[in-house]
Amino acid sequence: MNIYSRTVTALKSITIFEIVLTLVLAVALGVAFWGWTFIYDLAKPFLKLSGLSYLVAGFWILASVLVPHIVRKPGIALLASIMAAFVESLLTHWGLMSVVWGIVQGLGAEIIFFIFAYRKWNLFVLMLAAALSSVFSYTLDYFLYDYKSLSMNFNLIQISTFILSSILFAGVLSFLLGKRLVRLGILDQFLIAKDQHV
Repeated sequence: MNIYSRTVTALKSITIFEIVLTLVLAVALGVAFWGWTFIYDLAKPFLKLSGLSYLVAGFWILASVLVPHIVRKPGIALLASIMAAFVESLLTHWGLMSVVWGIVQGLGAEIIFFIFAYRKWNLFVLMLAAALSSVFSYTLDYFLYDYKSLSMNFNLIQISTFILSSILFAGVLSFLLGKRLVRLGILDQFLIAKDQHV
């Protein structure tokens, strides 16, 4: 069975419980993203001039990695990212533009999970998903904020710190949170608890 066939089969196997969990977690993360906005706004003036403002931006990638890490089904990264971004859009000054970021970030992570046929969920894969999600997000920012007017070095600093931040705040954090939640026994009905050897 090829990757496409396995993906279609997995997509058809999504349960109502998995959809509900995805939406609940996404809403919670959307509220967390709103809270993170205050941290970002406090740190940005000190980091922006040196191109380091993206050091605190990786947290916004979390929905694209954590929720699919738990549910482990096609489309979950995109759904969770969009839903979390929509909730955030209701609470922050970015408005519906947040949803556009959510789509882009979710797509970046989804591509990595698709490449690994939704079967590999180790730390390396989660970090790759977080990294590509941040690259997609930065690409949107590049055109949205006219980053072409900035020097190549400045752009390299920004995207590099965004990737690093995303790997830590989304990739590593998702891996650690997943392990912790499994130990608590609250995810026994989901694939993350049934597939801990991967």
